[in-house]
Amino acid sequence: MTAFPDTLHRLVLRGIADMGFTAPTPIQSAFIPAALEARDGDEFSSRDLIGLAPTGTGKTLAYGIPLADMLLRHKPVETGGRRRDPRNRLRALVLVPTRELAQQVAEELRVLTRGSLLRVAAIYGKVALAPQVAAIAKGVDIVVATPGRAREMIEEDALTLAHLLYVVCDEADRMLDMGFLPQVEWVLARAPADRAKWLLSATLPREVEDLAHKLLAKPRKLEIGTRNAAASHLSHRRLLVEEEQKTPALLALLAKEDLRRGIVVYCASRRRTGWVAGALRRHDVSTAVVHGDRSQLQRDKALESFAHGRCRVLVATDVAARGLHVPGIKLVFNYDVPISPEEWIHRVGRAGHGGGEGASVTFVSPEERSRWESVVSLARPEWTAIELPEDVEKFMRDQDKVRLNRTKAEEAKVIEAFNAKERAEKEKAKRLKEAARLRKMKTPRNDSKQLRGTRSNTPVAKDTKRGSGVKKLG
Repeated sequence: MTAFPDTLHRLVLRGIADMGFTAPTPIQSAFIPAALEARDGDEFSSRDLIGLAPTGTGKTLAYGIPLADMLLRHKPVETGGRRRDPRNRLRALVLVPTRELAQQVAEELRVLTRGSLLRVAAIYGKVALAPQVAAIAKGVDIVVATPGRAREMIEEDALTLAHLLYVVCDEADRMLDMGFLPQVEWVLARAPADRAKWLLSATLPREVEDLAHKLLAKPRKLEIGTRNAAASHLSHRRLLVEEEQKTPALLALLAKEDLRRGIVVYCASRRRTGWVAGALRRHDVSTAVVHGDRSQLQRDKALESFAHGRCRVLVATDVAARGLHVPGIKLVFNYDVPISPEEWIHRVGRAGHGGGEGASVTFVSPEERSRWESVVSLARPEWTAIELPEDVEKFMRDQDKVRLNRTKAEEAKVIEAFNAKERAEKEKAKRLKEAARLRKMKTPRNDSKQLRGTRSNTPVAKDTKRGSGVKKLG
């Protein structure tokens, strides 16, 4: 499909044009026709689908376009005349793993359906429940929700799935992992059983795919590109570095980097984001921070500041690794190698999101070598090794230098102890071999047992004819 179908609703086509898109991406070319294909003669009944494609390839619009098209053509249920329940208007539910992704997807769907009567709402936790309940009470067509808040609102009877036509699980691998699966199953159990369910993700491990098949009825799988791989338009670099040198290395590389905005640094924990952000600010690098302990208002302000270029670097945990769509992101630093190699794919996918050029740099400490090997084994990225910047020491604090020297001294002791043990074992083996050789030399030759067919050690007279000492068997 080289162009978006002209059979789409005119408002959807206008929305696509307003967003600046002229041709579909590969996943959109595959997913849109499959989602619009009628099931059992019902033009509004789609089949269950699994869509797999690398990050930054347009998966949100891949399901957003057919959703908008079918909902614009299918009027909401009218029950009770003027006293109808506005909650019955809900016909599509999109489940996402994070608050940021819920906001982003909802906004993208609003832009796509601008000028239509479709209403979109985002609901998520860690914020007041009342405003979200009020939004649903006014009547909405599409709800983008995190599973926990969706369940909470269903239990409060503020949300009903009775007239639901479509359920979408975005970032399906996270939605179906052991933490989210019970909530997703609980929500889906409240939806009509024959409703279309679409799962989309950049990664889908085999065990998670098995779980997906339990929730979907004979799904069709649409796979674009290589499974569990980073987008091909990205370049990757790897830096072997000691733990104490990570922050100085980051500062040294940023000092040489021409980019004045669009840099994301991913850390393993909330505490480490604080360390890194503090070091960057001390060196006059404008920085925003996003992690799970920050309030929704703080996270919104940080992302807004970063997206509008008011700060150069965003320091974040993996809460911002999935679905974060800021077109200006060009460089991703993996300050820590993630435990899950799938998370590495999602992190680096933030760079060049939507197909532009992007790059990543991954710091690998000695303790993280096995994690990096897992990333390479799964994602199979083409990467190049870079050396530690020569001026890294000028960015090191005195306490870091002391800690690094202590670490190197301890490593040297361990290595020396290992080498000493190896030398001792070699010397011992050499002594044992020499002792065995000396014992063999001291043993009298005539004490050895005569074996048939071997040369005798018994002295033979000079005039004895050769071979006459052997008696012929008769």
